Amino acid sequence: MYLGFVVTKPVAAFLTVSTGPGGTVSWAFIPAYSLIIIHIVLYMVGKRKEQQYTIVNKYYLIYLVLLGLFAISFQNASEHYGWYWNPELDAPGYVDTWTHITSPWLLGALLVPLALERFLGWDRKFMWVFMFAVLAIIALGWEIGETIDVQVRPETATYFNYPMDSLKDMIMGAGIGTVLSCWIYERLVMDLGERA
Repeated sequence: MYLGFVVTKPVAAFLTVSTGPGGTVSWAFIPAYSLIIIHIVLYMVGKRKEQQYTIVNKYYLIYLVLLGLFAISFQNASEHYGWYWNPELDAPGYVDTWTHITSPWLLGALLVPLALERFLGWDRKFMWVFMFAVLAIIALGWEIGETIDVQVRPETATYFNYPMDSLKDMIMGAGIGTVLSCWIYERLVMDLGERA
């Protein structure tokens, strides 16, 4: 079903995102793709000038492009097919779990190379702590937004913020998103860079 959606509706798959309370992240694909392009440009300019503007390598850039395309199209396929909710069980759908992982994973993967923790004077090894803090704050903000949306517009609220959804955002979003983004970054950039 996912592949069929991507092949038959590529524009809807890769160039739109419609999710969140009141479509709050309708344009999320633009900053995601923009950050990927910024990483690629900074890498190419830095290579020419022999400067390191963003800490990436060609393997990581390929991974970022593929992850960006997959995470955004997977989110859109989930919205298109209604995979978030299983009406037969009157419970969250199986894919709902995976979308709680893929979105923060992409966000973490986009932010890790910027080494923002250096502005706090932290060593690079503390990127895991910094990334978890960033993703946890975003997940908490998301949950607060969903809760307010249900309170303000009970009849037309896009999402019902049930307790398990909050746990998914905090545990899978912040926790698993941090582990995936940081661990893969270390393998593709740190380990491969040292070997090279």
